[in-house]
Amino acid sequence: MKTQNTVAVRNRLTWDQPPLPQKLGLVLGGGAARGIAHVGALLVMEEHGIYPDIITGTSVGALVGGLYAAGVSALRLESLVADVSWFDLVSIKLPKPNLRDFARSLPMGLLDIDKMIPWIDSLIGEGILIEQLNTPFAAISTDLVTGEVVAMNRGLLAPAIRASCAVPGIFTPYRRNGRLLGDGVVANNLPVSVARELGADYVIAIDLLPPADFTPTHRQSEPRNMAELAMSSLFMLARATQFEQQYADVVVAPTVAHINLADLFSADELLAAGRAAMEEWIPKIKADLAGS
Repeated sequence: MKTQNTVAVRNRLTWDQPPLPQKLGLVLGGGAARGIAHVGALLVMEEHGIYPDIITGTSVGALVGGLYAAGVSALRLESLVADVSWFDLVSIKLPKPNLRDFARSLPMGLLDIDKMIPWIDSLIGEGILIEQLNTPFAAISTDLVTGEVVAMNRGLLAPAIRASCAVPGIFTPYRRNGRLLGDGVVANNLPVSVARELGADYVIAIDLLPPADFTPTHRQSEPRNMAELAMSSLFMLARATQFEQQYADVVVAPTVAHINLADLFSADELLAAGRAAMEEWIPKIKADLAGS
């Protein structure tokens, strides 16, 4: 793997004066409603004049990152948080029973998230292509047939984001370029390697799936319904198999494990968590970028 080889080479290098990073990469992980914490982190970065040159994102990280790469500021994203609801993004997918072929008559998801596409277009304009963005961006999805990681950095932005957010079994998958695509969290929840491939030589990753904190005040949240149960199981598996955080220069991990994955009503707490986590790392990030 190119990233592993790059890390190995770096470990053998000793500089008189390390070169300053030329391109800052921002990697936003998945985490459903916890993605609001990404917005809090972006607000802090903007306040300190830190702007990414490259963005990659998985699932809700693709949503926040894609909008940001398209020019939607952190302040604008913060204002959207107060108004958005699941009804803006999803609709119920009712099955049409067919006793002769029952398996084929069942939907591939409880909910459909095609409404996400016009919602995104209403914010950035219809028909925006990823290659038109001023900030290079890639949304990560999973090929549900081959298991491949699909880094979408060309084509229409809104459908790419929609594909990246399709949690298997909960949200219907999306067909794109001959592939059946599902949530990127299945194959690569924290795509640091993709940011490196796009040219980032300094990477800030924001991980919304930190190890559960079992303190009395921040105990891991219990799922409240079938959708949250499925998402919790998937993200638990993603946490266990996630390994690319080791390739980032900084891993920001907001304290969000106690907040349910579908809980949009905890927006203020999620924003605050993202803010607090990023503030802790700002001194190091500034020092690294300045070469001090």
